[in-house]
Amino acid sequence: MGRLVLPNWLAITIGRTVFAWRTLTDDELEHELEHVRQWARMGWRFPIAYLAASLIAKRAGGRWYRDNRFEVEARTAAERRPNA
Repeated sequence: MGRLVLPNWLAITIGRTVFAWRTLTDDELEHELEHVRQWARMGWRFPIAYLAASLIAKRAGGRWYRDNRFEVEARTAAERRPNA
């Protein structure tokens, strides 16, 4: 399924559910859990805001995924996770 949309997708979060193509590392899971928190804060508006953030990033000369502010927040959350 991931290959149909974006070949490098590892997981996708919809609401409180994380769909992953393999077992996630702790950092990857924390990244997806940040998306769960984003969904919780924004509700049904999240996918619209996510798409808008991708368009804004692309129009600013960035990459639609990597520079999307929600992805930046998720990467930051994973980086803040204490190593066990």
